[in-house]
Amino acid sequence: MMNRYTQLTGKYIRGQKKRSILTIFGIILSVTLLTSVATIGMSYRDKVIRQTVQSFGDYHVSFNGMEGDAVANIQQQAAVQAAGVISREGYAVIQKTSEKERSENPFASAYRYLNVKGYDEEAMRMLQVQVEEGRLPQASDEIILSSWGLSSFATKPKLGDRVSLTLGIRKVASTGEIRPISGMGDFGWGVDEAFEGQTKREFTVVGFMKPASNQSWSSSFIYPAITFNDHKTIDKNRTYFVYVQMKSLDRIKDKTESILTSLHLQSTEQGSALELNRESTVKSVRVEYNNELLKLYGKSTYGSVNASTSLAFAAIVVIILLSTIAVIYNTFHISVLERMSQFGILRCIGATPAQIRKIVMREAVLLSVFGIPIGLLLGTLFMKALFYSISFLSLGFLNDMRMVVSPLVLLGAAALGFITVIFSATGPARQAASVTPLEAVKSTGTTKVEPVTSVKKSDWVKWIFGIEGQFARRNLQRNKRRFRITAFSMIISLVLLIVFSGLVDLLRQQASQSGIRYSYSLQYEGSSKQIDPTVFEEIVKLDAVKQAYPFSNEQVMAIIPKDKVNPTYYELMSDMFVVETEQGYRMSNNFLQSFGENGLDDLKPKLTSGAIDKEQMNRKNGVILIQKISMMTESGKRLILDQTHFQVGDEIQIRTMNGNGQGYQTVTVMGIADQGPLSTGYSESAVLGMVTTPEVMAKISGSDAYSRIFIQAKSDQPDDSILNYLQTLVQKDAGYNYMDRVSELLQAKNDAMTASIFFYGFIGVIILIAFLNIINTVSTNLILRTKEFAVLKAIGMTQRDVSKMILLEGLFYGLFSGISGILIGAALSYGIQFLYQNTLDTAWGIPWTSMGLALFGALFTTFLATMLPMRRLNRVPIVQALRAEE
Repeated sequence: MMNRYTQLTGKYIRGQKKRSILTIFGIILSVTLLTSVATIGMSYRDKVIRQTVQSFGDYHVSFNGMEGDAVANIQQQAAVQAAGVISREGYAVIQKTSEKERSENPFASAYRYLNVKGYDEEAMRMLQVQVEEGRLPQASDEIILSSWGLSSFATKPKLGDRVSLTLGIRKVASTGEIRPISGMGDFGWGVDEAFEGQTKREFTVVGFMKPASNQSWSSSFIYPAITFNDHKTIDKNRTYFVYVQMKSLDRIKDKTESILTSLHLQSTEQGSALELNRESTVKSVRVEYNNELLKLYGKSTYGSVNASTSLAFAAIVVIILLSTIAVIYNTFHISVLERMSQFGILRCIGATPAQIRKIVMREAVLLSVFGIPIGLLLGTLFMKALFYSISFLSLGFLNDMRMVVSPLVLLGAAALGFITVIFSATGPARQAASVTPLEAVKSTGTTKVEPVTSVKKSDWVKWIFGIEGQFARRNLQRNKRRFRITAFSMIISLVLLIVFSGLVDLLRQQASQSGIRYSYSLQYEGSSKQIDPTVFEEIVKLDAVKQAYPFSNEQVMAIIPKDKVNPTYYELMSDMFVVETEQGYRMSNNFLQSFGENGLDDLKPKLTSGAIDKEQMNRKNGVILIQKISMMTESGKRLILDQTHFQVGDEIQIRTMNGNGQGYQTVTVMGIADQGPLSTGYSESAVLGMVTTPEVMAKISGSDAYSRIFIQAKSDQPDDSILNYLQTLVQKDAGYNYMDRVSELLQAKNDAMTASIFFYGFIGVIILIAFLNIINTVSTNLILRTKEFAVLKAIGMTQRDVSKMILLEGLFYGLFSGISGILIGAALSYGIQFLYQNTLDTAWGIPWTSMGLALFGALFTTFLATMLPMRRLNRVPIVQALRAEE
């Protein structure tokens, strides 16, 4: 006789290998899920952080307009890890605007400038200055120029050229006062402009920079230029831009306030979106936070964004933990129920409840030792295969996404897996220990023998499925606890599929970017501002051209009735609605556009109301209104909303701003569209767009000229003919210039394809784990009932009857679990998106696809899960099955 009953654990695991393997398999699935989700989350976060750093900079907070004697103080602050300093070196005139251009454009500046700034190494690193050609400046006599401003030089500079610049300040010509400037860009100008040169410097051109994605550097009158300045000597009489990385992001606003207090700055301007909670007095120093980066660390200054992200992440973690608990608990519980007779024998020969609990818990620990390492390995291999596929395909957005294997993630997954196993085994262990010896020995798989009268008959089940269906239903009712446990495990798997499908869709919406879809753009900036119509005719004849759009754009003043303004938009942008008239608000941020006849044809699929009838539009001055935009609120929430509530048939009073002598004219809304003809997303600019026919455009603007052509190239032919033609135009007339976006469009296409591979690969992992979980759960349930099925055969049921009964049990499992799973999954999917409401405002749609896939998957998987063990059961003789323990 054994002195310690817990020593039976090892013997049981070795003796019941199949049951032990099934239990280990459940643990492996759980840890694999934890590892996969954590790894893919860390890897995606790493990619997004690197992308955000490239777009918005690798700094946390900036101090703009800081006096020279305060710069060193900031650099020496205990909370500051690194600081980059930028100085204004001055403006330089590179071209005087012609009188003809100023007469044609009353808002034109008197000069075209270079805005020269001096960056030290830290500033270049933090602001991610990117060059298209050449390198970054490394000395004070080296400079990089903006590639889009080269045509404004009298002689277009090349790499290695020496340029002589007279640096100075801009003044108000009528008063002689220095023009006030603010912000990094300093790109505002006035018509009353004068320039005063102060110093003359020579630079070597060492590179050409490309525009930052988050900054409007493509001004038509002021272009950026960067030189090197190590800032070892700081002029106390000048102001600087200081970009700071903090050692810790905790309480970043308090630390920033502390820095300002230590500098004794009483005149600080805070951006309206920064929520610094202190009153602005004199606009001298402006504090700005890099919230796009900070929110990825959960440290945004927008408290609602942090809370929303944390709650959504916590909800996802809880769902994953519940799924792992369900898998392991289900396996242990079924195992304990089927071994009640064994535990009863042990109780009869003297085992105490504490010893029974130790047997089950010791079994859980030993199985964890086998299952957890394998789960960690499989989860890592799953992700390795996914990232290898992405790397092999070499596609877009995720092409440089690297797999982040974090020791903390592995340790965390192992710890959570182990805790989950112990927690899951605790209930079955207590249940096994609480039963009396006599009750356990008599038990047939449950601690309570249910009376026959508790199993209700169902005539409709018998009528549809026959006597086998009634037996199947009674089996589920007779073993309600086992049915609920098994069904719960399946439901969790389906919930995972629906929730993560919704999460992937949410991430895809966040990753989507708006823009204009074209391959090439031809523009004429000569004195006439007009492309010869024969040029368009020649372009459309080129074999490689799929479509071409003659584009004309006219800024117009519009009278927007007060009842047509979206109240939500008005609250957010009330400062735009300050000029009131009797009819409503007078707005200048409106554009009348024409994309030619082709553009209107491409706009038809994007209509949300109305129709495009070109003849009607020409008769009624008809326009298609683009009134939906995507915008970020001051609290950091992304909104997609309509600026106005115009409807088809409404009339709008507009007039051009080019001084053509015409007063207000009436246009009629013939249709509403959410996006423009060539747009790939919602506009992010607070502009009310109106698309019309070339005839209406000419009538309103007084001219049928256009200065730009968008070209879409065929994907199945080389673009050489297009490029050769555009290059010939530029050589003949310097007023022409063109933009090549073929590589950019290819990149965007690759981005979309790669994102699909990534997202659906991730969903594939979830589906696979859910599939294996259901197979494991249902198969375990059936295998452990081998003796029960043998009894049915012994009393007269044929093999066919038993097989049909088992298949119908699987069908009932699938139907119940599928319907319950899609209802709970849809509710949780909505809940998670609701938690994201402070970060991203998107309309939640019922996930019909994932719900349908979940229901079909539940039925198919349970069918497969019953077929596999049924083949084994059919091969086992009745006598052998009756003697079997499982």
